[in-house]
Amino acid sequence: MKCRVLVQLLLACAFVAAPRGAHAQTVVRGPYLQIGTPTSMTIVWRTDVASEGRVRYGESLAAMSGSADDSAVAVQHEVRITGLKPGTRYFYSVGTKSQALAGGDAAHAFRTSPTLGTRGPYRLWIVGDSGTGGSQQAAVRDAMLAHVGQSRPDLFLHMGDMAYNDGKDAEFQVGFFNMYQSILRDTVCWPTMGNHEGHSASSSTQSGPYYDAYVLPKAAEAGGLASGTEAYYSFDYANAHFVVLDSHDSPRSPTGAMLTWLKSDLAATSQPWVIAYWHHPPYTKGSHDSDTEGQLRDMRENALPILEAAGVDLVLGGHSHIYERSYLVQGAYATPTVAGNHIIDNGSGALDSSGGPYTKSGGAGAVYIVAGHGGTGVSRKGTHPLMFVTEAINGSTLVDIEGNVLRGRNVRFDGTVSDRFTLVKGDALVLSAPDGGESYTPGDPISVKWVTVGAAVAKVDVELSTDDGKTWTTVLSGITNSGSATFNAPAVDTQQARVRVRDSAQPSKVDGSDGAFTITSSAPRDVITFGDTWLYFDEGRDPGASWMDSGFDDKSWPSGAGQLGYGDNDEATKLFDASPNRPSVYFRKHITVDRAVAAAALRVLHDDGVAIWINGQRVFDRYIQGTDYASFATQTSNDNEISSATLDLTSQNPFVVGDNVIAVMVKQASATSSDLSFDLQLTLTLAPNTTQPDGGVADANPSVSDGSATDAGASDGAAASSDGTPKADDSGCSCSTPTTPSSALWLALLAVLALAWRRRRNRGPRPEARGPRPERG
Repeated sequence: MKCRVLVQLLLACAFVAAPRGAHAQTVVRGPYLQIGTPTSMTIVWRTDVASEGRVRYGESLAAMSGSADDSAVAVQHEVRITGLKPGTRYFYSVGTKSQALAGGDAAHAFRTSPTLGTRGPYRLWIVGDSGTGGSQQAAVRDAMLAHVGQSRPDLFLHMGDMAYNDGKDAEFQVGFFNMYQSILRDTVCWPTMGNHEGHSASSSTQSGPYYDAYVLPKAAEAGGLASGTEAYYSFDYANAHFVVLDSHDSPRSPTGAMLTWLKSDLAATSQPWVIAYWHHPPYTKGSHDSDTEGQLRDMRENALPILEAAGVDLVLGGHSHIYERSYLVQGAYATPTVAGNHIIDNGSGALDSSGGPYTKSGGAGAVYIVAGHGGTGVSRKGTHPLMFVTEAINGSTLVDIEGNVLRGRNVRFDGTVSDRFTLVKGDALVLSAPDGGESYTPGDPISVKWVTVGAAVAKVDVELSTDDGKTWTTVLSGITNSGSATFNAPAVDTQQARVRVRDSAQPSKVDGSDGAFTITSSAPRDVITFGDTWLYFDEGRDPGASWMDSGFDDKSWPSGAGQLGYGDNDEATKLFDASPNRPSVYFRKHITVDRAVAAAALRVLHDDGVAIWINGQRVFDRYIQGTDYASFATQTSNDNEISSATLDLTSQNPFVVGDNVIAVMVKQASATSSDLSFDLQLTLTLAPNTTQPDGGVADANPSVSDGSATDAGASDGAAASSDGTPKADDSGCSCSTPTTPSSALWLALLAVLALAWRRRRNRGPRPEARGPRPERG
């Protein structure tokens, strides 16, 4: 972070000119984290008045006795703390020598990197082309946070274009720092410069708002080989080596400084995983075309041979406003790109497919991801021959690494996980469930599933942690390796449960949950998720006055997965698109609940108006007055608008024990509206299960299902399940039917739980999603 002298002088002079003491000093940017290592952390913040800076820190809020100072009188403060313990959480505050201005609470904390070579697990969040500062960018962020829950990312990798349109300082504030502050204050961001940042920054002089904003390791402060510049650099984390290149403003010649350094840096690393990223992707047919554009072609023809010769495993990029994920590929450097024999494995890489995960032997093969869908408008020119997945829908990517297993997933802005892949180097047990985010009550069966890669494994142990992997207890010992097993959730309250499966004969062969899950007597859980299957009626007529009632006969209605609709080309199920438009379309879904519902919340994706009934009781509507077939919505919605609501269950609870019907009407705003969209997520909190755990015998009847529940397979807690196939919409809501308490006690308990739920959910609604217009570049 050099050549910011002009910025500092201008800001300092502006505030020196004001009368001393005119207003209290405040933090106007940050604090945020940079260059994290096992023993150090750099903390950066900006104030409105120039002063010296101080960071106070400690391993507990009650003992923040450490301090480090920035003696320069400035508005931009960069303080590096050294002498820290690896893999340790520290709380911190920032301010002056006389006062703390921000932090000193549980939200301001960082964890140092683990010791070099640690097997993990650890999580990467990958975002590109996000910097609009708009609602769609916020929806992408919130979808990731909701998906990961307690298991937040350890590293934030940004693919560039974080500040539209020109990478100016004010655009950085709106499109990056304001948007991600809750993440940046506890997670190190490692960026690469995009072409929009390049409008106002220079890599040759390392000047401009991009270089002012970041502190990057040009002298190998975080591992790797010193590059001598912040334009491109490398760093190590746990058992991975990361290489960050500048595809926009540094020479891309094979004999130039950047690629010459790249060869030396890769030759010097002995890390098991190698991950590389830069802005302009080598393969894409999204809003940009890698066969026709110079920077993309240069990186493919000049950088990829160096990286693949060194055994690179994962290559990330942005720039093209789309999500694309390749097969396992090698050696496709020519222009135009053809598949030829460059696809090493043409499977999906998913654990639940017949092909299974991608495997690497001898260093050959890499997966390529274009993550340019972080918030700006998305589009596509076609389908690239090396890509297994192509979708022009906003979202972000998560990558989890543990030992010799790397897993990736794409999380759309609405929370849908649209892609999963796994890459394995050598022999492994690869856990697929539970992988984080699930909720169980004590006594519920926890279904564990895994895949064996490479050498055969005869017996396995299944272990449970309730403290996020700090300690483990064996729950199933020496069971036959069938790929699945079931045990019952213990009587504990935790949001930090994880499961792992281990080779009984070779304990080093082990894999665990990517994220933590919850065990509690009354936890909210998603009983309907975005992407679930719905019955629908789009025949252009009224289906009858009782269509929303639980007893209505819907057996003749067709079914399809969400998103349902027409006109946007992002629908999983296309409905009939009439001209002129039909005013109303109808949807129904059955769920089974075996205990009283204490609290309920929903998120509905709609375009335009929507009304929702539960068992015939109207519980929510947006942009709708009349519910007859012929009336239109009262106004046009945003594209794929998402509305949220916490349902009031205190006056009249619409849910019943047994079969429940969720009925939805979606209306067009006019006969000439261009599109119609629908999807829905329903989250329920059930009343506590009063039945005591049965000592290890699995309950065969899940408590919430979509009407297609099957026997979960009762066992004695030691035998493996015979069914190794995950159920697509398993809600994890399995539990026994409770003993009914007295009416008064039951009603009181429901009221207390509902009140607590409303208070927690009313902290603030998620922003409604609205897709911005596509931007050039």
